[in-house]
Formats: sequence, C-alpha cells, structure tokens
Amino acid sequence: MPRSQPARPPATPLSDGVVTLRARRVSDADAVVAASHDAETQRWLEDDPLEPLADDTARQAAVERAEDAWLTGRAAPLIVADAVTDEPVGLVNLQFRDDRTATIAYSVFPAHRGRGVAPRAVELVTPWARADLGVEVLLLEADAENVASIRVAEKCGFTPVDEVVSTDADGRERRTKVFRQTRPAQEAKARGDVELTEPGRPSSR
Repeated sequence: MPRSQPARPPATPLSDGVVTLRARRVSDADAVVAASHDAETQRWLEDDPLEPLADDTARQAAVERAEDAWLTGRAAPLIVADAVTDEPVGLVNLQFRDDRTATIAYSVFPAHRGRGVAPRAVELVTPWARADLGVEVLLLEADAENVASIRVAEKCGFTPVDEVVSTDADGRERRTKVFRQTRPAQEAKARGDVELTEPGRPSSR
C-alpha cells in the first residue's frame, strides 16, 4: 500500500561531500541499466535485468517511470552520485508501505564498491525521510548471506527484528533478514506523534 499522497524529491540534493543523492536524469539511464546486469547484483535480487535503452526517448521514459513512483506515493527512487563529478555510482530507494513506514533498498555500481557508498547513502536518506516525508519506521531487508548489506544495516543503526523464508523462481530457499530503525522515542514525543504500529510482512526484496 503506497502513501496517501505524493512524495516529493529533496528540494536540493542531499550530500555529505563524498556522495550526493538526487533525482534521476536521462544521463543516468544507461548506467542504471548496465548495473542491473551485474552478476553480484543479480545474486541478491530477484528482479530481471533491465532491457538496453535504444535512444533518448527510451531513456526519458525510464526517468518518467521513476517520476511516476514519486507522484503515486509508491517509492522515492534516487541516484547516488559522486559529489565531485556527479557520476552515478549507485541507487537508493524508499519503498513505501504506508505514510509512516518505508523499506530502504540500495545498490552500489560495481566499479564503486568497497568505498563506503552504501552506508553514506543510507545515512543521508534516513534523516531526510523522517524530516521531509514524515516516515517513522524504516525497514531494511538483506539476504541472510549478504554479509556486506547486513554490515550496512548494522552500521546505520538498524536492529534485526525478523527473518523471512521464501522460495525464489528457481525453487531455492532464501532467507531474508529484516532490520528496523525507529525514530527515537523522545523525538517522536516532542513531535506529538502517535504510538507506532508493527509493519506488515516484508516483501522478498
């Protein structure tokens, strides 16, 4: 179930001086497609690789699909870019379950792994999601064998709360660890927020 209203991208890009989070552009499209074919990415995700984009019309359509996710309140897809060169180095996405709950998904492009990009992106998107979008509960899901992603969750202050067992398209059992980060109680009280409720069963992603 998406948000009850559209989500809006950050008024200005979010940056820590090393990476920047910004809305997707036509110039990012080919890099996003190429990264979707990476073997390591495919190992952890069930999504099919994206089809190559034939021309700028197709690239613009890809950007418009991302914009539609914002407008419908389904998700908040952002590019993770190098803060100096603006080169796309990864993706971070908020997938909304309702107005107060969202799952964080992220991916770092192959050439930029091992540089701390993922935790930087998560640490930038988290306070923005709370302050600008009113998200109270942030979930993060990682395959139980994906040690790197689990380390990102732990480094960014997420606590393990569940483990979901599912079967992938090839009939293999997959275990997904679910992590949760909740707004500090004192901050929620100061804002006059109601008590949080448990989110529904997490998706397999």
